[in-house]
Amino acid sequence: MPDHIFKESYPGSRVDHVGTYSRVLPVSLERMFENALDWEHLPWLHRSSFTAISCEDAGPWGWRASVINARGQTSLLELRLDTRQRRWVTRTLDGQGAGAEIWTYVIERGPLEIEVVIDFFVPGVPEEARAKVGAVYARVYETLYDEDVSMMQGRHRLLNQRVPPLQTAVPAQCLGVRAELSFPLETSFAGRPVIIWAVDDAFRVTAARCPHYGADLVNGIQDGIAVTCPWHGYRFDLSSGACSGPASLSIGTGFAAWEEAGKVWIGWVSPET
Repeated sequence: MPDHIFKESYPGSRVDHVGTYSRVLPVSLERMFENALDWEHLPWLHRSSFTAISCEDAGPWGWRASVINARGQTSLLELRLDTRQRRWVTRTLDGQGAGAEIWTYVIERGPLEIEVVIDFFVPGVPEEARAKVGAVYARVYETLYDEDVSMMQGRHRLLNQRVPPLQTAVPAQCLGVRAELSFPLETSFAGRPVIIWAVDDAFRVTAARCPHYGADLVNGIQDGIAVTCPWHGYRFDLSSGACSGPASLSIGTGFAAWEEAGKVWIGWVSPET
């Protein structure tokens, strides 16, 4: 593929090309488009690059948002997606890096294999410095995709996973000696993956996966009686399971855990509880 595929495709661009980055990713085209539109994950999954984001507008066309990078600098970014042409353009409209354009083209190699080719266009870079600047952009994008792949693969597995019927007749189960267990504890009960959290000398049982995109909540950030999703920052109350964001999201279960004679048990919530 030629270096300037995007510049040829977008004749309105007048920004100098500084470099190209390409790689093959073990994900589907659908997950890749979903990832491009997912502005929410930037300051959470990509903490080394972004610290905050505030979305101004978003839709199937893309998104526009104000972001703060790891150095505390603010930029206004706009991503426009063209699924028919299998490409998207990210432009810095204002702030740090204003005028830069990053054009990404996706080639589908197989059901779970795509190639991304990314061209970097940055204004005001002397010709002798363009290769160096392009290499910096390439390293940043290599890190971003390293971090994105695990999320896209995890979401793919979750969406294609068959959910077995809830095993309502399962009796309480002993998980082991309390002193030999560490928390949060990932386990399963009644055919459901769950996490047992130790909170104020008591236990709370929640779903193991975030109901938004399917992140493993054991990797989240626990803060007292709450846990924050590591992918998008959604915060859940460990007692009720309720989300501080969309009310439709919950990690609540009908399960309880308790200590008895030095051992930890998991079972159904008592009707009297």
